[in-house]
Amino acid sequence: MNRRIALGFFWGAVATVLMTTTHILIWAVTGRLTVIALATRTMPGTIISKMFGAGLPTPAHLLLALAIHLGYGGLWGAILFALTPRVTVWKGLAMGAFLYLGAQIFLLPLLGRGMFGAGSPDQMFGIWFSIATHTTFGASLGWFGSLKEFSPNVGQNPARASAR
Repeated sequence: MNRRIALGFFWGAVATVLMTTTHILIWAVTGRLTVIALATRTMPGTIISKMFGAGLPTPAHLLLALAIHLGYGGLWGAILFALTPRVTVWKGLAMGAFLYLGAQIFLLPLLGRGMFGAGSPDQMFGIWFSIATHTTFGASLGWFGSLKEFSPNVGQNPARASAR
């Protein structure tokens, strides 16, 4: 079981990198990509701003934001792998949807943006943007988890696999 949790953490962090890549690509295409935007407009960046204030140097700010982003992506990957004997793309998508709703209902209001970004002038962009990035996270986490060569017990009887 510990190997599965570690594997889930690893694939969660990898899925977070893909999510972040999607994030950066969308911002690049829409002309919103700047270092300051990455440090202040992203959820991890906003969390770091709330924790350490505005005086933190930008490189340290981005490094801390990246660390917590990869950390909680890995955490949710580990949780998915721990809760299910067999990870699938659909289960990954369900995790991505769960995280999307959790961010919209709980995290955004805590960060001062309101439910579903109601406090933001770009509310509709934020909603679709967040759906795209969380779908990327969930689909990639589920896909990586379903790969036979990387995940133990894929394709086996779950009852037999959990007895090992």
